[in-house]
Amino acid sequence: MKKNLTKQYYKFLKLKNRIFQGRPVLVLMYHRISNVSDKKLAHLTVSVTNFEKQLVYFKEKYQILKLSDDWTSLKKTGLVITFDDGYADNIINALPLLEKYQIPATIFVTTLNTNTIKEFWWDRLAYDYSNVEEFFCFPSLKDKVFKEQYTYKYIVEFVSKLDNDQKEIWFLEFEKSNKIFFQNREEYRPLTNLELKQLSEHPLIDIGIHSHNHYSLGNLTYEEQKNELSFSVEKLNELTTKNIKYLALPHGSYNGDTLKAIEDIGILGVLYANNYYSNFNNKSSGKINRILIPSISDEELVRYMKHYDF
Repeated sequence: MKKNLTKQYYKFLKLKNRIFQGRPVLVLMYHRISNVSDKKLAHLTVSVTNFEKQLVYFKEKYQILKLSDDWTSLKKTGLVITFDDGYADNIINALPLLEKYQIPATIFVTTLNTNTIKEFWWDRLAYDYSNVEEFFCFPSLKDKVFKEQYTYKYIVEFVSKLDNDQKEIWFLEFEKSNKIFFQNREEYRPLTNLELKQLSEHPLIDIGIHSHNHYSLGNLTYEEQKNELSFSVEKLNELTTKNIKYLALPHGSYNGDTLKAIEDIGILGVLYANNYYSNFNNKSSGKINRILIPSISDEELVRYMKHYDF
């Protein structure tokens, strides 16, 4: 009974939003488009086959938009495609399909990793953790620990709080003490400078910022955030031909100083990672919700999208 009432309440809210705020815009969040993924991070990877099926469905069902488009007076529910981090598979696997169906997208780039072969730390950690024994060595602790106690989630939270130099030291010690042979994998590499430049010149692609170090902005002061984002914008402006106008929040993290920092450096808005629909009011306010898309297709995709559409 309670579940039914909740469902009806949300239907009422959606109807109210439709009447007063117009059709929704579903801003989709992708990371990797690849047939290779680690089990721990499978939710961040969409297979090439499923990505194409998704694009076919989106093209038929929705009004495809860019972030820069006018979101008012829509004839259908709007849909925007975005990618986070700046993986090379965005140009290798995703772009040919975006070209095939003439669908635009925005790629939010973490500038620290650009033009390196270094994997993002979360991919490296997923690989390392999957290759340790149930009883393993944890840096700084004298005795070995159990996975049951030092879970993957716990270690993600621990490592995420380290700065990037500290992360590298921690990984080297972790891998050495647990006899893990880690090599950067081609399937996980970031974009090169040349690839980023090619993307920025492509008529279907816009480039946005995802910070330089991919730190949680919610843990930083106003000055730290301003410096972090300004440096990222400067780096991207050296490589791209278009102005950088939007920020996708790393880890979806922000605090009271974030909006002031982006306003002061001329960024038009932030994109969250909160699994919620948006509308033209979100666009006007510069606070845009996004929906993470898993590797699904066919009826499963239809049901998933229906949850956000109205």
